[in-house]
Parts: sequence; structure tokens; C-alpha cells
Amino acid sequence: MSVAGMRVIPTKGFLLDLKRRIEIIKEGYRLLSMKRDELTAKLTSFLEQLKATKREVMERAEEIYTRFRETYVVLGPSAIESYANMTRGEFDANILPISVMGIIIPMVKVLREVELKDRFSPVIRERVYELRELLQDLIKVAELEMKIEIIASDLERTNRIVNALEKIIIPEMEQLAKYIEERIEEDGLEDFIRIKLIRNIIVKRRGE
Repeated sequence: MSVAGMRVIPTKGFLLDLKRRIEIIKEGYRLLSMKRDELTAKLTSFLEQLKATKREVMERAEEIYTRFRETYVVLGPSAIESYANMTRGEFDANILPISVMGIIIPMVKVLREVELKDRFSPVIRERVYELRELLQDLIKVAELEMKIEIIASDLERTNRIVNALEKIIIPEMEQLAKYIEERIEEDGLEDFIRIKLIRNIIVKRRGE
């Protein structure tokens, strides 16, 4: 008899080793169950954050767009294009890996932003500041979306493993341990009966 590629030997030594394996697997199941619960809580939290952040960003973006249109009308396209050319290549960012509960998630680190001091007129400076803040908010949204996607993927994988351990692997191994215990008891009983018969035969022969 074999289970999952493991040859089953109905002996006490094999039974003890099997029970140790079952305990190890149960501990792994317990830890993975805790991880699944923590991932679920973390995912729920990130989804709530994303919903609130997106709503705030969209409202702010609409306000900024309205003010930018007003500025565009006042200054004209040539002035706006000139200011835009002044800021090209001044934004730089890097993607860094961070660990959330052992899961690697990318984080955007801004290395360089547009310098506002003494470079623009007050009106343009205010618009650029608003756009810079909006860009930071959009980066936060992108980070949250990436966190959600990665955590959801890991949660799905963890949940599959937990379910397999709970519903298939652990029950099968426990059933196997019970089968071996019963076989050992049966073999022991057979040995006892055999020894008793042999002893009775020996006693009977001595009495003749």
C-alpha cells in the first residue's frame, strides 16, 4: 500500500514517523491559516483605502483641471508650453521592493521633483504645486492597486493550500495512521493467538 508516493509499512516505527509528519503538517496548516486571515484583513484594509483615496484624487483632479483651464485661458497656450518645457526631465523616481507579510511589493520612491522656488509666476507656481501633489496621490493609488493585486494573488494561492491540507492531506494521513494502528493491533492479536496455541501444544506434549 502507498499514499502520495509514500510506501506504507504497518510497523510501530513507521506509525510514529507518520504521526510526527502529521503534527508538522498540522502546524504548517495552522500557520498558513493565520497567514490567510491576516492577508484577508490586509486586503480588506487596502481595498477600503483605495476606494477612499480614488474618490479624493478624482475630486481633486477635477478641481485642478478646472483651475488649470482658467489659467490656460488667461496666459495662453504659448506661455503654458514655455513653462512646460522648463520642467521637462525634472521628475525622477525609482521602484523599490518592500516586504508586506513576506510578500514582495513594489514601492515608488520619488528621487527628484520639479523645483518651484523662484522659477515661476505665482499663478503657475500654484498650478505646478497642485499637479505635483496630484502626481504623488496618483502614485499612491498605483501602489495600492499593485499591493491589492499581489496580495490577492498570494491569498488565493495560500487559500488553495490551506483547503488542500484541511480537506484532503491531513484527513488522508490521519486515516492512514488509524489504518496502521488497526493493522498493528490485528497483527499483535494474531501473534498472541499463535503464541498461545504453540504454548498449549507444548504443554500438551509435555503432559503426555
